[in-house]
Amino acid sequence: MIKCYLLCGGPSTEHDISLRSARNISENLDKNKYDLKIVYIDKKGHFSKPFEYESNEDEFNLVKKTHENKFESIKNFTDDIDDLENTIVIPAIHGIYGEDGKIEGFLDVLGLKYIGNGVLSSAICMDKETTNDILKAKGFKQANYLSVNRLTDNEEFYEKCEKELHFPIIVKPSANGSSIGVNRANDKDELEKYIKEALKYDKKALCEQEIMGQEIEISVMGNENPKTSRPGAYTTTRALLDYEAKYLDQKTVEKVPYEMDIDVEKRAREIAKKAYMATNCEGFARVDIFYVANENEFYVNEINTFPGLTPSSFYARLWEVTENMSFSEVLDRLIELGFEKYEVNND
Repeated sequence: MIKCYLLCGGPSTEHDISLRSARNISENLDKNKYDLKIVYIDKKGHFSKPFEYESNEDEFNLVKKTHENKFESIKNFTDDIDDLENTIVIPAIHGIYGEDGKIEGFLDVLGLKYIGNGVLSSAICMDKETTNDILKAKGFKQANYLSVNRLTDNEEFYEKCEKELHFPIIVKPSANGSSIGVNRANDKDELEKYIKEALKYDKKALCEQEIMGQEIEISVMGNENPKTSRPGAYTTTRALLDYEAKYLDQKTVEKVPYEMDIDVEKRAREIAKKAYMATNCEGFARVDIFYVANENEFYVNEINTFPGLTPSSFYARLWEVTENMSFSEVLDRLIELGFEKYEVNND
């Protein structure tokens, strides 16, 4: 039987979403195939002792006591591992520490297999400016953008944004997730305010031209030869699909799948696949793309290297409508890909 360690929590602003993903994974992982243990990581990066999951518990019951000494807490985790060959990790930590390459590098150093993306693709896609730079160099259409840090946050930069991007301007932390810290600036005063807010979450803020189109999400799965799902989308009357619109506004409508003309959908899926490969992704990711119908054009927005796996998240649900895969079957495949990736990279 494969021993599976599920890491959850972590220091990022997406700590609670990670717990929701972990609970959903725990409920759906086939107990006849996997010996599951969970490790909670607190907001300071301290590990809990590995523990078994009790079904039907609230996700916040996954919050466990951690050792006050970080090194001792990590030792509790590593001491529990007794069979590297048949062990795999599911690092279900979203955002900083989880999707930026840190936990992946830690697992690589330990020689542990894990599902999903490695250090390079995680780091690339976590930083939206870096993602944009790479995709731009490879010829993908995307919103025009400028980046700013605490030293360059000044009147000259605001004027440059107004001249090159034009209001309204989307402002976001360069490296963060779940649309936290994302705002829509209509003038210079709002631009200054929202840049300062974004810089609370990251050392850089990204200012982007607003694309007037429908954002669609496409699940991608695979290593060397990835496949894509049908698109999904949120539709909302809000000007911006931010955290509140996604998770709290009951007027936001989910469309799984999002219906498009066959040829248009085919193009969208091909763009998602190429963006995934261009950023060296492995295992799985979700690619978010704007579709501007009156231009019949696509603009790549971002790539999530460990997308949400909560009951309401799109990633697994899109595979259900695309290939009739259950969430349990999606997890099986991601674990298979994790083992395959390790074998190829260590051949």
